[in-house]
Amino acid sequence: MDPDDGKSEAPAAALAEGFPEEYDEEPAFIDANADVEVEVEDGDEPMSDDDEDGDGKAGGGEGGNQPLATVEDHSLINIKSHAGPVYAVSTHFDAATKALHIVSGGGDDRAYLHTMTTGSAPTAPPQVRTTPLTHAHTDSVSSVAFNSRHVPPDATGKAGQKLVAVGSYDGSLVLYDASNGEVVKVLDGPTDVEFVDFHPKGGTVALAGSIADGTVWMYHTPSAKCLQVFVGHEGGDGQGGGGVSSGTFTPDGKFALSAGMDGTIRLWAPRTGLCKHVFRCATEGGGGGDPDAGLTCLQVDGGADGQLAVAGSEDGMAYVVHLSGKKVVARLRHFEEAPGQPRQQQSAAGGDGMDVDGGGPVEFRSVEAVGFAPRAVNAQWVATGGVDGNLKVWDITQGGQGQCRQICRPVEASAAGVTRLLWHPILPLILASHTDGAIRLWDARNGALVSCLTGGHAGVVINDMSAEFIDAESPSGGTVVVATAADDGGVRIYEINVANAIETAR
Repeated sequence: MDPDDGKSEAPAAALAEGFPEEYDEEPAFIDANADVEVEVEDGDEPMSDDDEDGDGKAGGGEGGNQPLATVEDHSLINIKSHAGPVYAVSTHFDAATKALHIVSGGGDDRAYLHTMTTGSAPTAPPQVRTTPLTHAHTDSVSSVAFNSRHVPPDATGKAGQKLVAVGSYDGSLVLYDASNGEVVKVLDGPTDVEFVDFHPKGGTVALAGSIADGTVWMYHTPSAKCLQVFVGHEGGDGQGGGGVSSGTFTPDGKFALSAGMDGTIRLWAPRTGLCKHVFRCATEGGGGGDPDAGLTCLQVDGGADGQLAVAGSEDGMAYVVHLSGKKVVARLRHFEEAPGQPRQQQSAAGGDGMDVDGGGPVEFRSVEAVGFAPRAVNAQWVATGGVDGNLKVWDITQGGQGQCRQICRPVEASAAGVTRLLWHPILPLILASHTDGAIRLWDARNGALVSCLTGGHAGVVINDMSAEFIDAESPSGGTVVVATAADDGGVRIYEINVANAIETAR
């Protein structure tokens, strides 16, 4: 996982200022006084015709009895510890040991901690140690996260403990020691856990939300205490009415933020538990969207001031809000419906896998992935990815409806929906996972495909993706190590040398 030397194009210059407005208040945040053998496939023989189960069919998931076309396998390794579809994956790269830590969870009600290290010889394949996380879940594991990237290097005691959080649809949120996979604490939580995230200042506060009951819970991990339960999303009946689909903390850590199936983004004060503002995305300030459509995904830290958040919606829209200004600043119409075109019904995952938004079948127009360009690239760019197969790059300096700069769409798989997207930290490159089982790297400036990586079978839905950008600020752009969670039960690891990929694409 050491990046090779190479050349890449210089990062684009940052552009205009954001939407500066002052907070009406500055609330203070809380004062926080065994290994197993698994089947591992490597990608050394990319043209092999062997299938994963030896029967010409993809393994795992309800769609496992359907034959899949064989494609080139670009993965470094395929970890097959799960007995069903894998729904969630998260990674952390330890620069000191050069080890990649991966946590995965799936429909077999299990979670696993994997550690991948380079082989002893330069040409040796990577080595993987897999540890089962032992809490007995009674429903699918839906969300996983590390706090490692947020823990200060000088932190000691419980404040310095590196944790893995695992959330399940059975309502459990379990904390594990990231070094050995031992259970630290099983936390009482909501009816189900749809997402989990850690506080950016220290990683000692965790946030979890529920689709079923519409609540968001916040925990102090060293004491294993629930600090707040945020209640306000309307509905929460388990049928898409008010459940919380995603949530996070603002980059400065002063607020919690949640997006719901009631079509709202809500800003919460952690100390008091009060909702400070409700963004009614589809109707606020003239509207333009479907007020009955739920929000599916959420990202923060956009704009020159870091105060922009963006949410994707089932109605084919994406909404950009300014948090301190408390207003909707852009409505991006991702899905354009052709005259007379029927509205197709399709799962957000694009097949038999888990719906990405957790709310059941969604329309073909749904936006399932969003993300802001880093300020080193352009403070006013945002990307949206949808079930329609389009990845769009927007310039929101225009305000209102924004301007679509580029449409990135794979010509070889026109119906391959986008499930996740991530920007390179300093280059105008977007990494996207698709429902046809491919990982694609796009140039945001011209919409060109830089790299396409497949995992051995076409049509294996990628439900989740996590990536580590190693030495990203080097002149070469570094190396991207990608982990994917797929319907066939595999956790695949890929490696992209950015400079080589750019050179090859020219």
